[in-house]
Amino acid sequence: MSGNQLLKHFIRFAFLIILQVVIFDNIRFLGYINPLLYIWFILGLPSTINRSFLLILAFITGTILDIFSNTPGMYAFATVFVAYFRAPLLKLVVPRDDVSSSYEPSVKSLGFPVFLKYAAVLIVLLHLLLFTLEAFSFVHYELVLIKTIINSSLTLLLVLSLQKTKT
Repeated sequence: MSGNQLLKHFIRFAFLIILQVVIFDNIRFLGYINPLLYIWFILGLPSTINRSFLLILAFITGTILDIFSNTPGMYAFATVFVAYFRAPLLKLVVPRDDVSSSYEPSVKSLGFPVFLKYAAVLIVLLHLLLFTLEAFSFVHYELVLIKTIINSSLTLLLVLSLQKTKT
C-alpha cells in the first residue's frame, strides 16, 4: 500500500469510528435500529492486504468500539470473524479472471451485483454474530433475526450510498 492509500484508509477508519461512536451507537430507535457503518472500513480495504494484518486491524477496530460501547469483546469477536471470511468470500463472488489483481472492493471496481453480494453477506454475518452475542441465548432468536434483518438492511443501504458518492 502506498502512502496515499494508507492515509486514505486511516482517514476512513477515523471517520467511521467517530461516526459509529458519536452518532450510530446512540440511535437506539425502538431498541432495534443500530446500523454498524464502521464495517465499511473492513469491506473497503485492498483485496491483497495481508490476512494477518487485516485480522489485527479488525481486532483493533472492534476493541475500540468495545471500549466506547461497553461491550467487552463483542465487537472485536464479530469484526475479526467477518474479516477472517472476507478473502474467501471475495474469491467466491469475484469472477475468476479478476481474483489475481489487486483492487479495493467497491461498486466501481466490482460492479453493483458482485459488490452487493459481497457486502450483504459480510454485513448480515456481522449483525447476526453481534446480536447473538448480545442476546447470549437462542431463546430470543426471533428478536435476533428481526434486529439482524433491519440493521443489516440499513447498514447495507448506508454503505451503498457511500459507494455512490465515492469518486
